[in-house]
Order: sequence, then C-alpha cells, then structure tokens
Amino acid sequence: MILQASILTSLRQGFYKPSMLARHRYVLSKALTTQGKPTEGTLRPAFELALRASCLQLVLARWGLETAAALGVQGEKVANDDDRKARAVDAITKAAFAGGLDDYLTEQEKYVLEKAYKTWEYDDFELGSHWESLGILQWLLGRQHKVPPYYSSFDRASIFQATGVMPADPSTIDTFVNSYLSPQSHHLLDDASLKREIDIAEAWNWRARAQVIMDLRDQIIEEAKEKSGSAKSSDIADEETIVDRMMREKRIPQSLRGMVKNISQVMKSATSRAIEKEIIKEAIDDDFGIVVELKPEEMPEGASPSDREVLIPYSKLEGKNHESLRKISEARLFAFAWSTSKIEEWDIGKMVEILSINPVSSIWAPDEE
Repeated sequence: MILQASILTSLRQGFYKPSMLARHRYVLSKALTTQGKPTEGTLRPAFELALRASCLQLVLARWGLETAAALGVQGEKVANDDDRKARAVDAITKAAFAGGLDDYLTEQEKYVLEKAYKTWEYDDFELGSHWESLGILQWLLGRQHKVPPYYSSFDRASIFQATGVMPADPSTIDTFVNSYLSPQSHHLLDDASLKREIDIAEAWNWRARAQVIMDLRDQIIEEAKEKSGSAKSSDIADEETIVDRMMREKRIPQSLRGMVKNISQVMKSATSRAIEKEIIKEAIDDDFGIVVELKPEEMPEGASPSDREVLIPYSKLEGKNHESLRKISEARLFAFAWSTSKIEEWDIGKMVEILSINPVSSIWAPDEE
C-alpha cells in the first residue's frame, strides 16, 4: 500500500509501515469491491463495515483522550500523565496507519489524528457524535446483541471491547477486519430485522426533528404573551391567529407554516401510527413515550426502587435532553444510511441531511397489505 505524502513525517520516513496482513487485505478488498457497487437498500459487504468500525474506534479513542484533556481530567500521577497520554495518542496514530486503515479513513479523520496531543479545536470534537454510529455498525456485524432504546446510548465500554481492537496493537485491526474479509463471508442479519431497525431509527429521527417545530411554536406563543402582557393563552387573541401573524413577521417560509400550526395534530397522528405499526413500544399523552429514572429526591414517599423508572412524553424532557436524543437518532440513522448505500461517502456533514432511508419515512409509509 502506498501511504499518502500528507501523513505525519514519521509516516513519510517509513516508520509506520502497514503490516503484511494489511497489505493483503487492501489488495483483496479492492478486488472484492470491483465486483460492483452495492445496490441502495442492501447492506455493504461485511468487511467494509468492519473497516469503517475500525476507523471510528481509533478516532473515538483519540476523542476520549482529547476530551479528558479539555475537561482537565488527570491521572493520579499528574506530572507524568501528559507524557503517558501523548504516547497513547502516538500509539493510536501508529495503529491507524500501520494497521492499513489509511485508505479508509476520511480526510477529516486523518486530519485530527495527525494533530498533536491537546491541539484539537471545537469542530474536531464533533466526531464524538459517532459513538452511536459505531454501535450500529457493530450491531450489523453481530458484535452487539441489540440496539438500545432511542432515549439511551450504547454502552461505550461494551463498544470498545466488542471488536478486540487495541489502539496500541495494529495486528488486532487485522484480526478483526480479516474475520469478515473472506469472499464467502456474509451477513447473519436477516432482512426483516434490518428493516425493523431502520424503521425505528427513522421514526425517532422524525420525532427529534418534530420537536424543533414544537419548540418554535411554543416560542412564538410565548413571545405573543410577552407582547400582550398576559401569562395566559386565553387572555390573548385566538392562538392560531397569533401564530399565523408572528410567523409572517419572522418571515418563516410558507412551506413550514402549516407544520408549525398543526404540529399538535400531526404529532397525535404520528404517535398513533407508530404504535399501530409497532415501531414504538409505548406512548403517553399522544406522544412518544420516554422512560426516565427519577432522582432519589424526586421519588414519592414510600415508593420502592422499582418505581424509579417512569414513562413521560418526549415533549416533557428538558431542552438539553431533546438535543441528546436528536444526536442519538441522527448518528444511528446516518450509520444505517451509509451501511445500506443510501449515501456513498462517510461524511459527518451529511448527518443532518438524512431524513429517511425508505422511500417514505416509516411512520407515514402506506400500510403493507
């Protein structure tokens, strides 16, 4: 494999040479991919998913070190901690290129891996959103038994242990990827299971985006209350009229106004359809149900530990939690979109652009006869 000249000086000097297994994998994988591009809607070859998962795992390992540094987290021996972590950063970079991933890393991933320790900038930390994407790739590869609910994350320790990839040992990348490289290797995942998880991802991604519309409507009504000097909706003019007028004042596009005005009815219908189609398991108050764990001080007097988990409507979460759930749904749907060739390149900038993988989003798709 010919490494690009833009990589670290040590790479250019030949210190980080790809292993023989990595060279063999590169030649074989190129031969396999020349058999034709995957058809949209079908899974890419398993080895491609494994290569992408390996890239993400190393980038996220680096992300963890940079995040700890940015937060000021230090080990017990503070004086030696920076040196130890700098060596860990070097080991991650070495593994990425000596492990033969140079041709599979994105330009952004190469860029951040090449940076010196503790020099990451704000935009670089956005790569941390790929934790949930890595979880999906591992589920597709059979390394995760299930996809967690869309109001909780994959267990990060489990994600790192599942592949057996160790950043300090490039040969572990060979072991992981080569287990999926045989031309006879195939996915154990059945089409029905894949379709169901894609349907679920689409539904929760739709719900996250709908919350933005709901928040906009609430903001418009709140501003109307402030202008009128009233704290009650009933004390101001017809709510729909107010929403209409203020949307015109804010120059909100005509195509969006109907959605803002009717979001409550749309949400009721979407929730009903999602339950009927068994895309979501629980609903409450005409909204997607979210299971939350109460803090000890929030527990009713005399309640048992089993009562700590309660079901609440999605809309009742705090804004920061809405943001967290949106990121979970976007990252998972993004991984499904790439894995099924809905999108060709792994480009984090495309994450927010993906609305659905099915021709029509799962909630609104016609019922199958």
